[in-house]
Amino acid sequence: MVNNAAWMGKSRLLSIKKISYLWKMEILKTTIDKISKYRKDYFDSLPQFQEAFLELMIGDCYILRIDSVETGYVILNNEGVLIEFYVSPKYISQSNKIFKQVISELSITDIYCKSFDSLLLNNCLLNLYSYSLVGLLYRDYVAPLVATAPKVTYKKSHLSSAEFLASQDDSIMELFDTKEQVAYYIQNHDVFEFYKDEVFFGCGMVIRTHPDWNFCDLGVWVAPPQRGKSLGAQIILNLREFALKNGLKPSCGCAIDNIASQKTIEKSGYISRYSVINFQL
Repeated sequence: MVNNAAWMGKSRLLSIKKISYLWKMEILKTTIDKISKYRKDYFDSLPQFQEAFLELMIGDCYILRIDSVETGYVILNNEGVLIEFYVSPKYISQSNKIFKQVISELSITDIYCKSFDSLLLNNCLLNLYSYSLVGLLYRDYVAPLVATAPKVTYKKSHLSSAEFLASQDDSIMELFDTKEQVAYYIQNHDVFEFYKDEVFFGCGMVIRTHPDWNFCDLGVWVAPPQRGKSLGAQIILNLREFALKNGLKPSCGCAIDNIASQKTIEKSGYISRYSVINFQL
């Protein structure tokens, strides 16, 4: 005897599956301002905020449409690495299908994924991509391992300081992208010079991660002759205090192979529970 209820249920399930595969998805190039409302939803969905390292990488932006309805977006850096993937909650169950089409149509070979970005992380793992860690993200703060040093002072840099900072050795590019961009950072971010006993020993920077949110990233550079004295941690302690006094939520990050920076950040009291993962296709 045929169970009509069971048969109808099976028939309906097959029909739903068939419809889902008839989607017409479009990946349309757009601009960062056109996806701002979706990025807000994306940031709100994360348990931690965006990483400044990735925010500064933003290159090509794409809107995702299914049957002419906007459903999410994708961002690549200037080298074609996928750094953000978001679909609205309605399409989460179909996100892997959407993800695969994005990978195929945009010829993605590398992905940078924050370990707290569960949607992107899950889709990378579902597809069994190989991976490596490229960075550590510091969001949590405990008691510092060093005391605040006496006779450490700092002042905010002005354009008149740009030539002085750019004249330091090439290692200052650990903080600035290039020596030519020192002036740009002074004009657009909070850059500080640090002194101990009135002798310059390094500089630091507070970078607003996104203008619409009160999160920031702390950057630090210590002159090579002054390294190994925990002065980098002193810079972070002062930068963190400045950020908090100005209503900002400070965080740090560094490359996975930069052991010196990791030690400096951790001496200041930051601990890492997250990372940036490079998935390779």
